[in-house]
Amino acid sequence: MPVFDLGSGVLAIAAGIGHTCALVNGGIQCWGCNLNGQLGNNSTADSRVPVPVFGLGSGVLAIAGGYQHTCALVNGRARCWGYNRLGQLGNNSNGNSRKPVPVFGLGSGVLAIAGGGLHTCAVVGRAVKCWGRNVSGQLGNNSTANSRVPVPVVGLGSGV
Repeated sequence: MPVFDLGSGVLAIAAGIGHTCALVNGGIQCWGCNLNGQLGNNSTADSRVPVPVFGLGSGVLAIAGGYQHTCALVNGRARCWGYNRLGQLGNNSNGNSRKPVPVFGLGSGVLAIAGGGLHTCAVVGRAVKCWGRNVSGQLGNNSTANSRVPVPVVGLGSGV
């Protein structure tokens, strides 16, 4: 059964825990649980049908879902929204966001983005940078400290 009112032009999908998003004609639409704003529509109301992500109606090249957060690659920049207790939005804070916020220091040069449970990573130039929860070393920076901003993965390029 097709997703209600999603239409044609779906290029990619990403799923988190309890929510799903689709890249549709350069914009993003999300549906499902929205307890922490992970649908990105400036609300915390759940939605059983796709809703547009605030401010991301065009220019989106990729999407990534995490535990209760979502991120996008928008014209070479990284944007994230939703749950942020452990810094997984990468905006140098621990406050949740109901709409996309810029990832600190990733205003250009982002080539790909991926969401983990409570962390996020991006390919930036010829390097990989990650942020968020790091209890098991998942940020790859030879540490177990969480990071609210992107940190380079050791041995994977020199950064930008």
